[in-house]
Amino acid sequence: MVELNLFIDESGSSNPKVVSSPCYIVSGCVVNDLAKTQLKIKADQIKFKYWNRTNIVFHSIDIGRREGDFKILKDQSTYNSFETDLLTFLRQGNYNLFFTVVDRTKALSLNWDENKVLKETTDIIVRSFILALLAHKNARGRIVVESATSKKDFLYHKATAHYLANGIYKPVTAYSEIQEVLTEISFVTKRNHDIEEQIADLMAYGARLKFQNKKTDVMSDYEKELVSIMDYKLFKVDPTTGPDKKKYLSEIVGFNVIPN
Repeated sequence: MVELNLFIDESGSSNPKVVSSPCYIVSGCVVNDLAKTQLKIKADQIKFKYWNRTNIVFHSIDIGRREGDFKILKDQSTYNSFETDLLTFLRQGNYNLFFTVVDRTKALSLNWDENKVLKETTDIIVRSFILALLAHKNARGRIVVESATSKKDFLYHKATAHYLANGIYKPVTAYSEIQEVLTEISFVTKRNHDIEEQIADLMAYGARLKFQNKKTDVMSDYEKELVSIMDYKLFKVDPTTGPDKKKYLSEIVGFNVIPN
């Protein structure tokens, strides 16, 4: 039995009226237990190399601004070395990604409020993970959410409970089948130092660049490589996938922009 973990992180404001945020991104990083251990070892090696300690949190904004623990990156030589190590780690790591991106402008045009945004995004990412578990045929999974507000946490509980109690409409799946594969939902903070949450945070920046369709000639080398890695790690259906698995997997969109 394979144990799969879905780590969820968010980026941007979930309130579509916040004009400073062009989109709201919910990132899902899927990792099996064996890969989870290897990711932590590799990340800790990078952290110890530059800080002589491992309780460093890779945070996209702090890295970009070179502030906090990342002030050391103001030295260009250090930055170049760190960038190479970090991007190599992200490309070689064994994980997959789901993104649900809310287009703020379209959401406002349809009179979506924050509650609608949160309901739609939580439902999509929980359902996508359940479908991935069902397709695997030999997996059980848990959902780990970076706790934000009581409202958001409640909605993740509600979405999970809904599928555990009611099953899935398309493809038709009984609640009992879902109860067999989805075993747990828990909430953590950044203080937990889960590397999977940090990967989800780092990759959300790549998702934002993709959403904004930023041209490569105005992107930095780091941004171009991050988008490339993000595309490589996005959940995709292998063309050779058999019909039994495909009926679940074809319902999953690795990079989902809503409203459509």
